[in-house]
Amino acid sequence: VLPPLAEGGTHLSLRVPHHRTLTLDELCASGAVPPPWAPVLQSVVSTQCAFLVTGGTGCGKTTVLGTLLSLVAATERLVVVEDCIELRIDHPHVVRLESRPPNVEGQGAVTMTDLVRQALRMRPDRLVVGEVRGAEVRELLTALNTGHEGGCGTIHANAPRDVPARL
Repeated sequence: VLPPLAEGGTHLSLRVPHHRTLTLDELCASGAVPPPWAPVLQSVVSTQCAFLVTGGTGCGKTTVLGTLLSLVAATERLVVVEDCIELRIDHPHVVRLESRPPNVEGQGAVTMTDLVRQALRMRPDRLVVGEVRGAEVRELLTALNTGHEGGCGTIHANAPRDVPARL
């Protein structure tokens, strides 16, 4: 237990990800996914549909995406691009790429857009963008429209009608 902060003190915020990937059955049992949706979600993954998991802040987008990616066939290679590594995926073949801000001299930045572009050169079976929130959406949509099946990611949107504007 932390002591109360003094007047004008600094606040501390911790985000602790799950230490394991939840299964689709666990998501259904917890009420996070309606049970009738489970076969539909499994079909989306197995038929290599491209998809985005959307929702508001803290609703479980990353958790759901990690669960769905754990359903991908073990023979497929996942290349995951993230701003900050958060996705927990129970899969034997995951390659992770993480963006990096510039150093104090303003050099060495590796952007999400750069990483998505480079990930395509790695010939992934599935391209995953942990959270689409910037110019990397252009690269992701281009990839999904040029034969890269099964690509996916998350995008913050408070309602489905907000997704096109976010893209």
